[in-house]
Amino acid sequence: MQIQLIRALTFSAAHSVPPSPREGTRRLHGHNYRVELLLHGPLDGQQGWLLDFADVHNAFAPVAEQLDHAHLNNIPGLHTPSIPFLKRWIFGLVKPALPALERVVVTILGDLEFTPRRQPEDPLLRLPQRLAVTLESAHRLPRVPESHKCSRLHGHSFHVEAAAGDLDRLIPLLQRVHERLDHRYLNEIEELENPTSENLAVWIWQNLRADAPDLAVVAVRESADCACIYRGEEG
Repeated sequence: MQIQLIRALTFSAAHSVPPSPREGTRRLHGHNYRVELLLHGPLDGQQGWLLDFADVHNAFAPVAEQLDHAHLNNIPGLHTPSIPFLKRWIFGLVKPALPALERVVVTILGDLEFTPRRQPEDPLLRLPQRLAVTLESAHRLPRVPESHKCSRLHGHSFHVEAAAGDLDRLIPLLQRVHERLDHRYLNEIEELENPTSENLAVWIWQNLRADAPDLAVVAVRESADCACIYRGEEG
């Protein structure tokens, strides 16, 4: 009996793709990546599975250690880390440890362009209706110990949310912020030399507030399980 398994994993990294026709892609920036390992083979009648998911995770772990919180262009063999090249590179490293590996799928967990989306009210987090966009940006945190992974140059698909009384009026203001931060190296932005999620939320608030006096909240999520919410000095 043949079966197919999918094991999904994520990592965060910075890169640039010099041959790209898009200016933003040629600049240093960052993403959150999702890697799906597709495996195919016979069902083990005794165990009732194709493979232990933990074994799949462990086979990918050495590769994830190279990729996560890294500058991909500096990894041997990844001088042009486009998605197609990255898929082939991962497959070549993981296949010997996972003979059942059939294919590798790599996707970016961001929009890659200014695509504002309305978010419903979230009573649990006290968040009103708001707009959400993503920033595909690189950064490093210069004030953490060198042993901390965030001291390394890496990147994220930052998920940014902002709420105001008039969401339609907020769209062009968010677009202006997006143009300054998206597909950029945040440490080079004035007043973002230490671009933690907290400092990024405050910076975005300050750059929206002058033209959006009814601004209520700014939230920054650097991953699905890490978020910062800022409601201004009185929040």
